[in-house]
Amino acid sequence: MSRGNVFLATLLWLIIAFLVLYPLSILVLQSFQISGTNVSGIANYLEFFKDTYYLKTFGNTLILSSLVLLTTTVFGVPLSYILARYRQRGKTVFTALILLPIVLPAYAGVFAFIIFFGRFGTLNLLLMETGLIKEPINFIYGLHGLVFVQSLHMLPFIVLSLSAGFTNIDPCFEEAAEVEGASGFRRFFTVTLPLCTPSYLAGAVIVFLWPFTDWLTPLILGQVDFLPSVAYINIAYHFTDVHRKYLGIVAVVVSSIICILLFLLARWWVERKKYTGLSKGTTSEGRVIDPGPIVKFSAYLYMFFIAALVMMIPIVLGLAAFSRRWVLEPFPTYWTLENFRVILLETPHLLQNSFVYSGVALIFGIAFGLPAAYLIVRTRVPGRNALDFVITLMLAFPGMAVGVSYLLAFWKDIPLANYWIIMPLALFARRLPYFLRMAHSSYLQLDVSLEEASEVSGAGKLRTFLYISLPLLVKGVLVGVVMFFIMAFQEISTAIFLDRGGWETLPIGIYLNWHRGMEFGIAAAMAFLMIVITFILLMIIARISGGILKAAWGPGGT
Repeated sequence: MSRGNVFLATLLWLIIAFLVLYPLSILVLQSFQISGTNVSGIANYLEFFKDTYYLKTFGNTLILSSLVLLTTTVFGVPLSYILARYRQRGKTVFTALILLPIVLPAYAGVFAFIIFFGRFGTLNLLLMETGLIKEPINFIYGLHGLVFVQSLHMLPFIVLSLSAGFTNIDPCFEEAAEVEGASGFRRFFTVTLPLCTPSYLAGAVIVFLWPFTDWLTPLILGQVDFLPSVAYINIAYHFTDVHRKYLGIVAVVVSSIICILLFLLARWWVERKKYTGLSKGTTSEGRVIDPGPIVKFSAYLYMFFIAALVMMIPIVLGLAAFSRRWVLEPFPTYWTLENFRVILLETPHLLQNSFVYSGVALIFGIAFGLPAAYLIVRTRVPGRNALDFVITLMLAFPGMAVGVSYLLAFWKDIPLANYWIIMPLALFARRLPYFLRMAHSSYLQLDVSLEEASEVSGAGKLRTFLYISLPLLVKGVLVGVVMFFIMAFQEISTAIFLDRGGWETLPIGIYLNWHRGMEFGIAAAMAFLMIVITFILLMIIARISGGILKAAWGPGGT
């Protein structure tokens, strides 16, 4: 064990301790602080779990999570089976469209669906103009609308995980079941689905946790009785009301604990059982089925339906972005570039801040992620697995928990929150797992003998890394770089708690324009601009990695 590796491990742990463990520990300690005193205790938690309103929000969030998981499963299972097993023309295009929500901000979809499905949105106005209805139908506002929006946003996680699971199943297992007389649904439910359990759980946990982290979508739809939304309101709007602030912090901690426990439970459940089999293996495509005409037509119809819902987001936002005012008419009738002029000329700092903060966070991510991946994969330094575990666990932490913890930890004693650098630091901590998982996978695919040969020839570790490892890692690393940047660019849950005048990013600008009741066209133009930027970056990923599926799932999750 070299001293250099020990020093590197110590340095990385110090960074994680300062930027992750320290602020999160402050968050937990603050949740025990009793307002108006210098005393700590469990009074806040007792009040939280005794208060019927907070119990109601907790129950509502559990119900919402269950409904979102059920909806994504019902729609995702047949969709993933079609994409994994059926050989159809245009499947790659449909796959790209269906998976697009994975890199689109959830709040962009909410605005688009409000315009189209709102009480006086496009659909209701068309139905009333044709005389099919006399009064507007509530398509979007309420629990049903919330389930619809969140399910569509999280559907790619179920589709990606199950598609990978279906592809990796050895055809021999299903063929053996068919020989024994099992076919159709019986074979699917007794053989195929059980073998996909690890893959399904990987996506299902992310889907179930989302309502415990998403405070913005319920607020936009006028639904506040959910745990993350109540936590945001208590902290953001009642920061001077210390008692409510502490109850809001308790809500954040409770949400975080639930997310972590479910994350660990799913991991334990997958690891406790064995899903491998001793057989000849499978091809990269897995088992491919050539469906009959009726099944093929039904599959196309189903994929088109899901893709149409997804494409509605950029199309509707694009129409709103280029319209002056879209009110009480099915489609806009007056077109303008004024909304983009406002963004680019009057509020250019929104776009500038988004690029600067995400870029600086990316530099931090690369500087930390590459050495961390090397340490985890290539060394036997004590604590490397714990480091990997702590960083991966950040996937389960709500963005709100990171934002609030940074606000509490770096406000007084360590006043980093007074400087703009706090924004990229928070984005770095929030999105680090994305880059690390990609770098980790790239290191695993790099034959260690190449590095050993370089060192035997006299090259030091640094020179070996620069001239041997890095050129061979660059493809996977670039995918992680772009994915990290995309996720940091659209982050709002963390950044909004640290925002100060002049620090606003594009996502914060979208939220503030909607919240202040200003021209919706400006908010739509911001969201459309973000979609265009994301799409360009996504095309870069697809070009580098050779496919959108690998690009989206490669970094490892959410």
